[in-house]
Amino acid sequence: MTMLPVLAACSGGEQAVRDPDPVEHGALINVVRNGGRPFRDESAMVLPDGSWRTYRGGQDKASGTLTPQQQAQLTALLTDPRLREEGRQSHPPTSCPDAFRVWLYVVHPDRSVTIGYAECPDAATPPVAAGIANLLMDATDWVGSRAMAAGPAVHQGA
Repeated sequence: MTMLPVLAACSGGEQAVRDPDPVEHGALINVVRNGGRPFRDESAMVLPDGSWRTYRGGQDKASGTLTPQQQAQLTALLTDPRLREEGRQSHPPTSCPDAFRVWLYVVHPDRSVTIGYAECPDAATPPVAAGIANLLMDATDWVGSRAMAAGPAVHQGA
């Protein structure tokens, strides 16, 4: 935990301000994204303490830890009551045969949910599940997923 000195306006002294403690959401989360052309298979797993690991094609790719802000966002999404309802809904196949399929698995002592959907313009996307998947893809620096969804990559010089 980092301690930062802050001048107290009224007292003229210093006070210690603590970074917020990480929020443990208590869930094991796995996001799997596969499909496309050429076929890709990627996943990210997040543990309750916010540590994460990503995989591509079954191979270990990267690891890290969510920031306290990312943990707080994730916890808010996991406690959204719509998530359980999204797990009860059916997300039928789409007319996009090359679309990426996303599977969200949340395992928690109080509740477990599995939600699958396609990244396709004609598909109904469950907002909370997609919010979790997008948060984790962004937070874990899931290289290529955003670029592929947006189209061909544009490289900029340094």
